[in-house]
Amino acid sequence: MEEKPKEDELKTTNPTIRELDLEISPEVVKKEYEKILKEYTSKAKLPGFRKGYAPKEMVQRMFEAEIKEAVLDNLIPENLQRELEVLNIRPVSVPTVKSVDFDLEKGIKYRVSLEIWPEFSLPDNYLDNKIKKPEIKIDDSEIDRIIKNLQEKAAEYLPVNDRGAKDGDYAIIEIQGKDLASKKYLPLEKVAVLIGHSENEPQLNKALAGMKPGEEKVFQVNYPEDYQQKKFAGKQIEYRLKLLEIKEKKLPELNDDFAQSFGAEVASLEEMKSKIRQDLTNHLAAEARERAIHEFLQKLATAVNLTLPESLVKEEAQSIISQEFTREQLQKMPREIWPQIAEEARKKAEDNLRYQVLLKKIAEKEGLSVSEEELEEDLKKASAERHIPLDQLKAALNRENRLEDWKYSLLLNKVVDFLANNIIIE
Repeated sequence: MEEKPKEDELKTTNPTIRELDLEISPEVVKKEYEKILKEYTSKAKLPGFRKGYAPKEMVQRMFEAEIKEAVLDNLIPENLQRELEVLNIRPVSVPTVKSVDFDLEKGIKYRVSLEIWPEFSLPDNYLDNKIKKPEIKIDDSEIDRIIKNLQEKAAEYLPVNDRGAKDGDYAIIEIQGKDLASKKYLPLEKVAVLIGHSENEPQLNKALAGMKPGEEKVFQVNYPEDYQQKKFAGKQIEYRLKLLEIKEKKLPELNDDFAQSFGAEVASLEEMKSKIRQDLTNHLAAEARERAIHEFLQKLATAVNLTLPESLVKEEAQSIISQEFTREQLQKMPREIWPQIAEEARKKAEDNLRYQVLLKKIAEKEGLSVSEEELEEDLKKASAERHIPLDQLKAALNRENRLEDWKYSLLLNKVVDFLANNIIIE
């Protein structure tokens, strides 16, 4: 019968890494070895012998390395899982086998390295580190800026036929360039241009000024050698321009009708401003609360000397990069900025993991949990907001094995609410 590992056989190499020396008895190893050898013998087709009739000793000599590898592959994962269960250890990533000593007479001895969540305790007075609630002030100019942005988004662009084009108009144009050195024409393009925009070629803005629909002009651009678009750098391009249409921007008047166009809950421009002020206040208050919680958790992590498993940090950082950038976007970026992207993603990953670990520990210390009734109520709310029948939402979550994740998110939110009530002071 195999010996079970003792607690003192678990070696701590750093706060998140453990090493364990384990053994598999000779009896178990021999039994598995004979089984694998028998399988190889039954399938081996060696010169001079029919399939399955080669001498066992010959098969053993020829396939010794493969047989040993199969024995290790079969025995170590099962043995390791059983021993970790005895020690009540749950690795956060796949354990690494660092060394193996294989001997049919002595059995298998092997060493594994594994990562675990850090073990730590919260100080009894951890809630004493209060964070002062910031004062939220909203100037009238900020409300006016938001109203102006809404006005700009509601602008109409109306056709103009009784005057020439001017800055601020949108011009629908046809334009084609010709390389004066090679005499080659560029593709004919039909585009919309905001006249006078700083990103336009100055010569284009100048040519469009005063033009009327149907008119044509020719102008030339001499591009510098260091021009950002390499295909134009150092070239002289002659452009033929035709103005097809002018559209003038017309802003809606800032009155009660304008306010009512954004929803039935406001009847006047003043009510709209009041609602914007309240929404902005709520938004800033939520941001301030989040910053306060973040500051508290950062200080708490330092106080308990929290170390995070490196594999999880790397995995989370890679997930963050994948969410923020497509593979094509990354390939187009200069390689010299990749380290900066990786460093920023790592910081976010550490924050995310630190946040979760501490919130979970606080939940344990304070006895916080999510009841089935609370889970049901939140699912009903989400069902109504998403206009999805409750049974369909539950079925989808169960199908994707996300119901426990949903419940876990609810628990973290409950802990955040608990902290906000206990560490933020007026």
